[in-house]
Amino acid sequence: MTSTLAGCTGGDPDGGGNDEIDMDILNQLIDDNLQDFINNTTITVENHYHNNTTYVTNEYNNMSNNEGDSVVENNFQTDYTNYTIGNSGNSSIGSNNELLFVMHMEFNASELAPDLIPRTNIDPRLEIFEYTKNFTGYVWVEGNSNENNSSNGWFEQAQISITHYIPCSVFYTFEGMSYYDDDNGSYSFNGDGTFWDYNWDEYRYYWASIYGWNQSSYTSNMTYEDYEIAGHQSESVCDPVWYPWVATDFTVNIGSIMVPQGYMITGELIEYNHIWADGDASTSFQNYSYNVYYDYIQFVRESGMTTNGEIGQYGGWENLTLMIDINAIYLFESSEFSLTILYNFTPVIPVG
Repeated sequence: MTSTLAGCTGGDPDGGGNDEIDMDILNQLIDDNLQDFINNTTITVENHYHNNTTYVTNEYNNMSNNEGDSVVENNFQTDYTNYTIGNSGNSSIGSNNELLFVMHMEFNASELAPDLIPRTNIDPRLEIFEYTKNFTGYVWVEGNSNENNSSNGWFEQAQISITHYIPCSVFYTFEGMSYYDDDNGSYSFNGDGTFWDYNWDEYRYYWASIYGWNQSSYTSNMTYEDYEIAGHQSESVCDPVWYPWVATDFTVNIGSIMVPQGYMITGELIEYNHIWADGDASTSFQNYSYNVYYDYIQFVRESGMTTNGEIGQYGGWENLTLMIDINAIYLFESSEFSLTILYNFTPVIPVG
């Protein structure tokens, strides 16, 4: 285009005449030669970003680098540790096309709580309840009763405590029965027939037919009244409430991220799912929709400060470890978890 215009722009600019070119002629020359310029010109675009590269960390402390069809596994000694130089001053994830790290984890309840699972269900009928009874009795008192008495002690009335070990099975005597009749009387039972299903009076009369109607406070032996009192006291041992979950408000560490000196981490939980066998009781949460009734992911700083669902601009002054905890309000034997955390590092200058 330059050579084409050369002959039209030469000459003395003060000479006037045909040596001068007007704007219409110039525009026409550009239109006539622009396409040839484009066709014969090479434009080079430099891409300084990582193209088609995905970094994934897992519970085996490996990093997968996937470019095209090739996969390379690199082992690291630290837990879930990856570094990148982001853009200085970033305050949010995904700004300015910086390289991001994604941490995806999946685990089940037995991996999180091997001490609790498999669940051990103890038959409460086989449990033993310790019942402490107070009764009026006599105790020996050392000493002389008077100067003329050679006795070196005497019996004195006192309140005495004694512990009886009661098998919980006695409170299940009529389990599954609605009616019982023997020489001592007839008994009708409610519900499941156990003592706690509003059958206190029926068990009371039954025990009285065996042990008599004697007063409890004047004997160390178990009476019908003692068994009734023990029945009410033993419910948590002999008839505990069964829950479908194995633990409540369960907190456990699931990983960590090393934050090197000179770098600040910003990250957030972008996906979380907790399911268990009972379809009617399954729950899933996304985008940190957390409150006191649901599970949550905690980022725990070395100071002990915790934040739920996200970590903002932490680190830089020294090498730090950011711990990641999960808190499950209910942990079921069949619980399965999956979560994804997205984070990046921004270079900072530590100031002494």
